Amino acid sequence: MVVLVLIVYYLKAFDPKLDPFRKEGTQKLSKYPNSVDYFVNNLLQKVPGLGNDSSNPVPCRSLRLGGIFNNCVLMFADIQSFTALAILISAYVAMGCDIVAYHWQYMIYLAWMASVTHLASLSFLRNHLTNNFVKCIWRLTAMAVIQILLSVAVGLATTFGDNPWYREADQLIGIEVPPAEGGRPATCYFKQGVDVNSITFSSGVKMILLLLWGFSIRIAKMFERFEGGLRKFAYRMHHKSRILRYGVDDGSTTQIWNPRARRKGQGFFGHLLEPFKIAILVVLSIQLNFLTSFLAEVYWLLFTIIYITTRLVKFRIPSPADDNKWTFGQVLPLILLVAPIAIAIESFYTAPKTHTPQMTHTNTQQMNGPGSGLDPVAGLGHVDSLAYRGVFFLAALSYIEVGIYFVLDQPDTEGLALPLLQIALSILLLQPLYQIYWVVCDVFLSKAIWSRPLKLTTYDTLFLGSSAIKSHLSHAETESYQMAICHIVIFPMLHLSVLLFNVVFFSLLELEGWCFLL
Repeated sequence: MVVLVLIVYYLKAFDPKLDPFRKEGTQKLSKYPNSVDYFVNNLLQKVPGLGNDSSNPVPCRSLRLGGIFNNCVLMFADIQSFTALAILISAYVAMGCDIVAYHWQYMIYLAWMASVTHLASLSFLRNHLTNNFVKCIWRLTAMAVIQILLSVAVGLATTFGDNPWYREADQLIGIEVPPAEGGRPATCYFKQGVDVNSITFSSGVKMILLLLWGFSIRIAKMFERFEGGLRKFAYRMHHKSRILRYGVDDGSTTQIWNPRARRKGQGFFGHLLEPFKIAILVVLSIQLNFLTSFLAEVYWLLFTIIYITTRLVKFRIPSPADDNKWTFGQVLPLILLVAPIAIAIESFYTAPKTHTPQMTHTNTQQMNGPGSGLDPVAGLGHVDSLAYRGVFFLAALSYIEVGIYFVLDQPDTEGLALPLLQIALSILLLQPLYQIYWVVCDVFLSKAIWSRPLKLTTYDTLFLGSSAIKSHLSHAETESYQMAICHIVIFPMLHLSVLLFNVVFFSLLELEGWCFLL
């Protein structure tokens, strides 16, 4: 439910121009607004019924909804935090012969779902918690305890193997029916070894990675020095790239870099490598903006809750008969849902109808440099460029690919190391190279003496070609590390080299005045 509230908040009330660490009751604009959130927010503005009214940058409705969401999420998150602690502590207390393997695994899913709710609240209530340090500290402490207990529980569960609670006799005839008791006590499996080639082990490692990543990144983003520092660094990278491409005027859209006009004293290869410098700065800036964006938090929380829910539903299908009866344990969680809903309704009807927010503008000269009077948002016009949109969607493919990797179980023949190597090389090496390649092509093609239809056709071909190569890599079947390297490194690099050579070659023909050869 909290994840659903978070999605509604992002679609209806989130304003990417505001400083996430502002004081409560103020509407201070961010010195370094996130370009990814700003780009998505602009897209949402075009959808009827979504986004804020563009004529009112800080509508009272958003302030009112923000206060209601705060009260609702805070209540629900605290309930789920204590629920997760109660589930985990009870399981550890009953670790002897009182809890079977099935219920131990069931406990992990329930506690994980409760912890995800708390993680969602940390993202949503960041502004509220940073202004209330005591509230922030005890919630972070509780979350750290939950993550430690849950990670240890997942590690112990890797000793279960694949579905240990099924009767052996039923498995022999192909019928998987768990006994009413849920199998042997969990402690019996804890003393056994771990099969590192089993799906259970790989799933356990994935779960621990998700737990560590989700908690660590949200802890870091609670502090202004971390997120503010990354945003500032991303802005500087973007600003340097614009100076190289468009000159000192940050609002200019006329490219000054020209393959036919080298600067005085600049060598041929130095001039040729300048688009690559621009591309690296652009890609680095967008990747950092993705990391610090609220969109990434919403995506990871949504993906995690879907991942847990699907596994829990699949896990519950062959559950013991006693677990399907409605008793105290099934009724209580539903009753507890009433509390945050009641708080939200009460806040909606008791909150003041009108409120004049305190608008605080940032020091734009500090942001844009001496002599600049630009508003911070004015420097985000580049989000509508082809270079930015291409890199944005290619980077989004990386996040989708990681999500698919964690959701799908790898076959026993592949194990854990090979798929992890594939995804690491793809995300850390190939995807950035594709994005750099896209920006380089955009820099060259923007100065090509071609007709507009031919330019647009070339852009579409390059983008679809990059996406097709990426899709081929995602579905490539590998049988060894050598074949994996060929599929995810050598073959794509050959494609990339040929395509990049074509763009640079034709640009050089224009540069030297040899267009008559075409």
